[in-house]
Amino acid sequence: MTYAEQEKRIVQPGFTFMELVVAVLILGILASVAGFAYLQFVGTAKESATKASLKSVKSAIDLYHIQHNKYPTRLRDLVERPKGEIKGWKPAFEKMPKDGWGNEFYYKVTPGKKHPYELYSYGSEGPEGSAEERISVWDL
Repeated sequence: MTYAEQEKRIVQPGFTFMELVVAVLILGILASVAGFAYLQFVGTAKESATKASLKSVKSAIDLYHIQHNKYPTRLRDLVERPKGEIKGWKPAFEKMPKDGWGNEFYYKVTPGKKHPYELYSYGSEGPEGSAEERISVWDL
């Protein structure tokens, strides 16, 4: 076998190890950037869904107040008939809406305060989270 024949046999088409490493590295960087953008999008979507649900619950509470001349004592009163005689009561929801993270909203009647009631979501961290994470219906 001559030298030219040996050289033809050794040189084969394909990628070198370095080219493969660079390609995998580039793909990894693109995947991490796309993953970060996706997580930001999901967080924004959950916050938007929470704000829409808060507005819906606020409307139901205000309608309850107009119909019965009092605020519901608990959010469940918008879904289940409250105890006592309440004429013309109808459920506002089939089931109580939750925030974008699947948590229940916080509600408390606060007569004599700035607002007649508190209604907010605990945010992404849930009830254990900080007060800054809360999304209040009065801030929308």
